[in-house]
Amino acid sequence: MLSINNLNYKNLYNDFNLEIPKNNFITILGTNRSGKTILTKIISGIIPTTDTCILDNISLNKNTVLTYLTKLGVVSNDFNQEFLFKKVKEELAYPLLNLGYPEAKLNKRIKDISKYFEIEDLLNKNIEDLSISKRKLLLIIISIIHEPRLVVLDDAFLEMNKSDKYFMINKLNNLKKKGLTILNLTSDIETTITSDKIYILDNFNLEDYKEDSRFKESFIIQLSNKLKELEVTSQTYFNMEDLVGALWK
Repeated sequence: MLSINNLNYKNLYNDFNLEIPKNNFITILGTNRSGKTILTKIISGIIPTTDTCILDNISLNKNTVLTYLTKLGVVSNDFNQEFLFKKVKEELAYPLLNLGYPEAKLNKRIKDISKYFEIEDLLNKNIEDLSISKRKLLLIIISIIHEPRLVVLDDAFLEMNKSDKYFMINKLNNLKKKGLTILNLTSDIETTITSDKIYILDNFNLEDYKEDSRFKESFIIQLSNKLKELEVTSQTYFNMEDLVGALWK
């Protein structure tokens, strides 16, 4: 779905490569200043590159950027994403209006997505009256309302309560079956729970977490504890083999 080929940027990213398969939930786990937000800006065209990013067979350059962006949804804490309208329904409608949706199609899309994410009761509410957690959830819904092929989430789950966080992760995971690919760049290890593959981004370098001994043990323990909290398992496991064995019982 997405290829990044030989990315070079300000001596930070040097010959950086990444492949994101279709219909996958991929997580890139990294601390602050590890390079997550810069990578998000490059993928979304905010930092311009030429033919470095290829999304759904469209190579990003100045001639293709508008078509490329229709296939992409993005949420980032660094973009100062603010709501433009007072009501939730107005905010949901805005990206569809920009894409020229006729009224009937627009209303159906809002109805369908609000039902799927169980926010029908929020449509006529003022955004300023929503909790921070619900506002964060709304930003993710807005990012996929136009049915992109890929959604990029740069620490999009920060400030969400646990209930909303797990709800959204599961809902996104289910949308893979309908053609959505998810790239989750995060500092929150809890959001990796349904990932098909996990990478570690450290100082603008990417490693498979399984090959990074600094993270492997702590990740398995934290994942095991989270599964225990969710009552999926009954105890903490300290290696992947034992955890997988318990899950398959």
